[in-house]
This record gives sequence, structure tokens and C-alpha cells, in this order.
Amino acid sequence: MAKEESGKKQPSAEQQKEEFKVTKKDLALIAVLVYLGWGLLNTDGNLVLVLSDLITKSLNMTVQQYSYVVSAGFFASFVLGLILGPLGDRLGRKFVLQLTLIGTAFFSMLQYGMQNFIQWLLIRIGAGGFAGAEWGAGGTLLNEVAGKRIRGLLLSIMQSGWVFGYGLASAIALLTVGAFGPSYGWRVAFLFAFLPALLVLILRAVRMRESPRFEHLKAIREAKKRGDYETVNRLLQIYKVDLEKAEKHPYKQLFNKDILRVTVALTFFNFITTGIALTTNAFQPIYFTAVKGFSFSEVTLMFSVVAFAGIIGYIANGIVSDYIGAKWSIIIFAALETLGIYLLTFFVSAPNLVALWAFYILFFFTENGQFAGIIRANTEAFPTRIRATGAIWCGAFWSLGQAAWPLLFAQLIPALTFNGAWLWAEVVPEIIALVIFAVIMPNIPPRRELEEIAY
Repeated sequence: MAKEESGKKQPSAEQQKEEFKVTKKDLALIAVLVYLGWGLLNTDGNLVLVLSDLITKSLNMTVQQYSYVVSAGFFASFVLGLILGPLGDRLGRKFVLQLTLIGTAFFSMLQYGMQNFIQWLLIRIGAGGFAGAEWGAGGTLLNEVAGKRIRGLLLSIMQSGWVFGYGLASAIALLTVGAFGPSYGWRVAFLFAFLPALLVLILRAVRMRESPRFEHLKAIREAKKRGDYETVNRLLQIYKVDLEKAEKHPYKQLFNKDILRVTVALTFFNFITTGIALTTNAFQPIYFTAVKGFSFSEVTLMFSVVAFAGIIGYIANGIVSDYIGAKWSIIIFAALETLGIYLLTFFVSAPNLVALWAFYILFFFTENGQFAGIIRANTEAFPTRIRATGAIWCGAFWSLGQAAWPLLFAQLIPALTFNGAWLWAEVVPEIIALVIFAVIMPNIPPRRELEEIAY
């Protein structure tokens, strides 16, 4: 078989490069759909937050039960992410994107008919489980088609889809609750969250191409399997692949000595910084009103207006990372975020709205901005043969941090007071994580092709 195929006229290297070339139309379509996918999956998650008061009252749930529902979804995302990661490198990035959209959309729709705490807990385990892997798969796909000069910018735009999802969730909640009333409107809202996700799924399945780097890796594996080493050698002239390492299980590769340093640095930092970020967003509303003495209207107005600073933060970090690399852009933004938390804790109290707004803008701008660098590092730092595994692995520990950190923070409040909890569960751990990240994580020089990155 190999001899027969080797005797056929094979396409030249230039012709094969054209086969894996990404057109501007491909890039634009992928960028838009990945952005919408991330945003729409976050619409489901943010509907849970926006409608939490109405849902808990309707289902006669306690605040503690609600916290279990939220944490269970993130923990399920951690577990399923560990399973789906290798599938992204074996079956394709697009496959995982479709699977996560199907799963999240299905479970999101089920929330329409739920009647009690147990049902909601099980539904959020399903919805949260599927939602987490979309971030790593979508980021991997976009990373692999983006040009080296704009990789950071495009990934930052994708990451800003979280704000789009939050805004859409708020709009859906206002529309459905206003039209159907507080006791039934929240149920209708979850049907709206299902339909856009289905639309994006159809568009991706019909029109969006797979990552050309994954197609290239798949072609090499198939040629090697049938013994066509002439094709293998020709394909290796397009993108470099370590065939010996590529044969190993993705997790063995992830913890191989050449990748271990990056894996450890990103795993730990994702766990800490994402858990801290979610905790601040979850507890600041009650903290600013109950402890700092600001009114609900003052705090809500600030949140609504400053939400736009998050979008600017994403874009700013993306641009900066295109010049200095993701490592240093992450460190700068995370350090300023930590400073913002500290200032909000110890240098703000009612009625000083100027200080509240100034320090909250500093915090929110940099808190959101750092994640544009994180999605870049999580996808850029791993070779093509395990890029989806690495990115989704990091996303899994992102979810684990979101599941664990709010629970830890809440347990510390009675012993340390709110201010003490901010200091010892937020500021100090973030500083420690930053120091470890700065020492362990190598800086990836920006504006390089993915195959040129080595440690």
C-alpha cells in the first residue's frame, strides 16, 4: 500500500501549504463564532447569578443551598474538563465546541421546569460541566488561526465575550420578568438562553472550518498509520511536529519534563487568580452595602457603568501582550488588580464615592484585563499536539478555583471579619501566586509562529 501511494504524483509542499491556509473569511467567521459561543455560554451562567433572588424565593431555597448550586456547577466543569481536553487533540477543537454547546444548551433548557433545590443542583452540574471546556477549545481554535501579530488582540476580544454574555443575560432577565412576572419570567429566560446557543452550534457545524493545525496533525497521523512516510516528511515541512511525543497519551505529554514547568505554573495560577476574581465579584455587592455603608442604588449604578471598563481592560491587555508577551502582561494587570482589592478594603467607606469609583475602576479594569493574557498563555504555551488538552486542563483548574475559593472566603469571614478575609484570602494569596508565576513561568516572546515557541 505504501509503495503504491508513494508511486503516485504527490502535491508539492507549496500546494499542501495552500490546503492548510486560513483565509480572511475563515478567520473572521471563526473569530465571530468563537466570541458568540463564549458569550452565549456565559449568558446561561450569568442568568443564574442575575436571577438568583427570584429563583431561590420561587424554589424556597436558602442562600447556603444556592452557594452549593453555584459551586457544584464549577466543580463539574473541572471534572468534565479533564475528560474533554484530550478529545480536543484527538477528535478536533470543533468537535469539543459542538459538544459543549449541545450539552450546555440542553441542560440550560431544563431549568425552565425545575421545581426544587435537588433538581437545580443536578441541572447545574450538567450545564456547568459542559460549559467549562468551551473556553479552552474556542481559545485553542482561535489561537491556531490568528496571525502572530494580532494573536493577543483577537484572543482578548474573544475573552470580552464574558461581558457580552453578562449584558445579554441582564437584558433577557429584564424582558422575561417584565413580560411574565417574577414567579414565571425567570423560567422563560432559560429558554432564551438555549436558542442562541443552538443557532451558534448550527453555524459552526455547517460553515466554520476546523483548525488547520489540527487538520495537519491529523493528516500526519493518518499518513504514518498507513506507512506513507513520503507524505509524512512532506507535511512536516509545513508545521513542525514531534512525532515520537505525539504518540503518547496527551496527559503524559502534558507532564513531560519539557512541558512540566509551564503546566505547573499555569495550573496553579489559573486556580488561584480565577477563584479570587469570582469571589470578589460574588461578595463585593453585599460588602459595599452592608459593611462600607453605600446604598444599593450607588453600588448598582457603579457596577453598570464600570462594566465597560472590563471590555477596555481585555483589549488593553491583548495589545500589551502583543508587545511584551503574555507572562508580563498578566503580572502587570494581576498586580494592579490586587492593589485595587487592597485599596477598596482599607481606604474606602461611605460617603466617599470618588474613592469607591476610582479604586473600583482600577480593580475591575485590571481584573478582567488579566484574563486576556491568561487565555493567550493557556493556548500559546502548549504545542499543537496537546494544545487543546493543555488549554482545557488549565480551564478545568480555573473552574476548580471558582468552585472552591468562594466557599473558603465565606468560611473565613466569621473568624477574620470581612476585611480580614479580603486580606488573607484575596490579597496575600494573589501576591504569592504572582511571585510563583513570575519565577516559574517562561515568557513566550510575542509575534512568533506557534511552532517557533520553545523553552
